[in-house]
Amino acid sequence: MVGLPSWRAVVALAVVFYLCAAGWFFILAPWSRFWGMVVVPKVPLLLIPWVDSPAFRGALSGFGALHFLVAFSWLAGEARRA
Repeated sequence: MVGLPSWRAVVALAVVFYLCAAGWFFILAPWSRFWGMVVVPKVPLLLIPWVDSPAFRGALSGFGALHFLVAFSWLAGEARRA
């Protein structure tokens, strides 16, 4: 059928959407009020100083940036195949 995207393209876009959404979450969530009000109180007491530290939050933000790099790489790979 002409004009309909292939399943491969649909899956690729879904993966890229997920990676970008997860990237934004990991970049923004550690620095928001959500982190201090929801995440930190639910970790064991011994881990609170570690989870609440700027170094850990920065590492999570770096993990989020890595999600964007993987999404870009995935899109570039799909563009080469098309």
